[in-house]
Order: sequence, then C-alpha cells, then structure tokens
Amino acid sequence: MSHLLVFDIGGTQIKYGIVSDTGEVRHAEVQNTCAADGGPALLERLRFLAQPLIKQYQPIGIAISSLGLIEPLRGTVLGAAEAVPDYPGIALIPAFETAFGLPTTAENDVNCVALAEGWTGAAQGVGDYLAIAIGTGIGGGIVLGGRLHRGHRAAAGEWGYMKIGGQVWESQASMSGLVRLSEAATGEAELNGKIIFARLDVGDALMQKVVAEWLDLLAMGIANLIYAFNPEKIVLGGGIAGRGEVFLKAIRNAVDQQLLPDFKTMTELVLATAGNHAGMLGAVRNWLMTHRGA
Repeated sequence: MSHLLVFDIGGTQIKYGIVSDTGEVRHAEVQNTCAADGGPALLERLRFLAQPLIKQYQPIGIAISSLGLIEPLRGTVLGAAEAVPDYPGIALIPAFETAFGLPTTAENDVNCVALAEGWTGAAQGVGDYLAIAIGTGIGGGIVLGGRLHRGHRAAAGEWGYMKIGGQVWESQASMSGLVRLSEAATGEAELNGKIIFARLDVGDALMQKVVAEWLDLLAMGIANLIYAFNPEKIVLGGGIAGRGEVFLKAIRNAVDQQLLPDFKTMTELVLATAGNHAGMLGAVRNWLMTHRGA
C-alpha cells in the first residue's frame, strides 16, 4: 500500500493529510486558509504544512484539490478564486514538484468531489454521471466514459450560471436562492436553511409553498442537464443532502414533472455518499488516474 500527501484547499479551510492509494484516510487535519493573506502566502503555508507529513509518511506523490478553475497540466489557477487574492496565475504543480521532488497533480475541488463519488461513493461503477453541489451557489463535475470532462479551459460544470426564465439558475435554486425566496415571501430578514426547513417540517403553509417553488426551480436546471448529458446518475451534494430521503424524494418528484416521458427513467438521482473527505479522496483518484492510468 502506498500513500499520498493530499491538500483540499477551500476559501475558508484547508483540509489535508495522508490517504492511501486504496482510499483510506490515514491522517487528516484542518487549518484556516487565511485567504486574506493572498495566494503566495497560501502557497508557502502549504509547503510548510507538507514538510512533517512527508518526513513521517514518505508519500509517493502529492494530490491537490483546490478552489478555482485549475488547468491540469501545470495546476495553474486560471480564475474563479476570488476568495484568495493573487491566487490566479499560481502554478501549483511545479511549485510542489520543485520543493519536494514528488509527482503532483492539481484539480478543481468540485471536480475532485465528482471523482470521489465515482471511486468510493454513490456513483461507483458508473461511467457517465454528474455531481451537482448545491450550496451558496451551484456547481458540479462531469464524468463521461469514466473520465473527468474539464472542457476547453477547465470551466466545464459551471452550470450555476445558466439562465432559466431570464434569471441566473444559482441565484434562484441554490441554498442562497432559497433564503432569498423565503425572505421575500415572509418579509423577514436573516433566515437560513435551518429555520426554513424547521418551519417546513412542522407544516408551515407559506414555507411549503416557497420550498415547492424552489424545488421546481432546482428541478428545471437538473432536467436541462439530463437532456444535455444523458447521464446514468446525478449525484446531489451540499448541505441540503443532509435532509436525506425527504429531500431526495421531493427533488425526484420535481424533476420527473419537468421531463418528457422517454427521459423519466433514464437518469437516477442519488445523494452524495463520499463523505467529509470527498475532496481529498477525489484528489487522490485524480492522481492515480494521471500517474497510473487507473
């Protein structure tokens, strides 16, 4: 069994540790990203954090999952990383390979989550699937023929920016969109998902109406993705997945209403199961596919 040093770099936290080539998390830690310090400082912190783990575990390589659009050959941050000033333009792969002499890969964080779902999660054994992350926005990863589809400039899967009914999809159908819809309907401020679903669960009629509207908006976009990609599965992740079968049944019904008859049974909607270390696991999977072809 071999081990990899893994970083999952987010806008607020860095998850990092040691993961085996069979997907076993052997060591895991969390640090604040300290995003305001900027990209060069972040890179120095990562290299500092790497040193003791490399000494202790002697990994065979370094696997990175990161926010932003990541060009895979050099791991260059192309953009969409506004949370960390001066991060775009940094080439992660040569920075680590030069420092440690270990083969390194870097990939977008949501793409890594998609790979994790195919390796250890809800899409195991599936060749064509999408992973949709529903949070403050909506993003995702595309796997076709068992391979990650990045697009021409590593920007595939940014479907939150699609327009539906003249509105940006994620502005309506993300969790942030649900909060906005709820605040507009109730006239209240500072609502959040916990409050909204607590009211829904006790039968609040207004919240039932709002959540039904939100589910329809979410379902419209998912139906469009089914028409575009014809995936075998769509894996739904993000905080909303914590509602389990209640959410899954509701969104399946809503999507079913949006699809033409021939498409209703083509794609199975499932909840993400790769867990809290999905970004790290997906980074390892990306490394293995890059350096071992498996």
